[in-house]
Amino acid sequence: MYEAFYNFKEKPFNLTPDPDFLYLSPGHAKALAYLKFGLENGEGFVLVTGEIGSGKTTLVRSLLRSLHPNAKPACVVNPKGTFRQLMRLIMADFGVIPITEDASRERLLAEFERFVRERAAQRLPVVVIIDEAQNIDPGTLEELRMLSNLETEKRKLVQIVLVGQPELRRMLQAPELEQFNQRIAIRYHLDALSAEETAKYVRHRLEVASGKNTPVKFSRDACEAIYEYSRGVPRKINVACNAVLVAGFADGVKSFNGRYVREAIADVEGGTVAGQPSAEPESRPMESAPVGRTSSLLTERPVLIGAAVGTGGLVALVLFAWSSVVDLVRSAISLVF
Repeated sequence: MYEAFYNFKEKPFNLTPDPDFLYLSPGHAKALAYLKFGLENGEGFVLVTGEIGSGKTTLVRSLLRSLHPNAKPACVVNPKGTFRQLMRLIMADFGVIPITEDASRERLLAEFERFVRERAAQRLPVVVIIDEAQNIDPGTLEELRMLSNLETEKRKLVQIVLVGQPELRRMLQAPELEQFNQRIAIRYHLDALSAEETAKYVRHRLEVASGKNTPVKFSRDACEAIYEYSRGVPRKINVACNAVLVAGFADGVKSFNGRYVREAIADVEGGTVAGQPSAEPESRPMESAPVGRTSSLLTERPVLIGAAVGTGGLVALVLFAWSSVVDLVRSAISLVF
C-alpha cells in the first residue's frame, strides 16, 4: 500500500514471522546460540519460551535456515491431541507415513525408530520442532519423553525443540512431569525488548526494507511512545509502526515524533494511548502535505489506518497459517481417524 511512497522493497512491519527481518537483540542472539548448541551437540530436548509476540517463531525459522543442508526437520504448530495424533503429524512431515494412513501407535513408533536409526547411520540429524507446545497434554508430553531414549553412548539421536508461552514452564514444574523436566538439557526464556532495543529494532527493520539511507525517521520520543504502547513486544511494535506508516502515507510525511505516534496508535485503538488523549488531526505536526489534500487526507486517515491494519492482520494470519496449513489439515483428519 505505501511501499513506493517510502521507497520500501517490502513492508517492514508485517505480522508474519519473517527471518529476513530478524533483529538479534542480545536476548534473541543468546536464544539462537542456545538453540544451535543444543541441536549441534545432540542434547535431546531444548526449550524456548516467551510471551505472545516475543519473536519465538521468527527465531525458530531463522534456526531452520542454519540447519544441516540435508536436515529434514518435522515442524508441528498444532500439537493438541493425543500422542498418536502428534506422532502421525510428525511422521507425515518426515514423509514416512502419509497422514491419510490410519497407522497404529505401535507402527508409528516402530517406523519412527527405523527412520531415526537410518538417518543416524548417514550421520544426518533428526529434528522435531513443536510450536505452541504449551497446548500439549501433560500425558502426551510424558510419552514424548520416551522418544529421547533413542541414543548412542555419545549423543541423542532425536533433537526435540519445544517452543511455547510462559505457561509451558509452569506446566513442566508439575510433579508428574518431573522426569520430562529433567530431560530438558537447554532452556531459555525470551524477554521483551528494552526501550533502547525497541528503538534499534525499529531502525533495523526500516533498514532491511529500504537500506541504510531510509527516508523514514522516528525521533527519540517517537520510539519512546512505541515502547510505551508495546512494552517491547515485537509484534506490538510492528502493529504500532505499521499504524504510523499508514498515517504518514495518508498525510504525506516521513518523519514522526512522539505525539504523532500516539495519535496514530489511538486511531487504531479507537481511544487513548499511554494516557494521552487523541488530539484533533489538524493539530498533528506535518511536513509538506500537498495543499488542498490535507483536510481530506486527515479525514480519511483513521479509515485508511483501520483498513490497512485490519486487512494486514487478516493477511498476516492467512500467510502465517499457510505455512502450517498442512498441519491443520492433518489435525482435522486425525480427529476423524
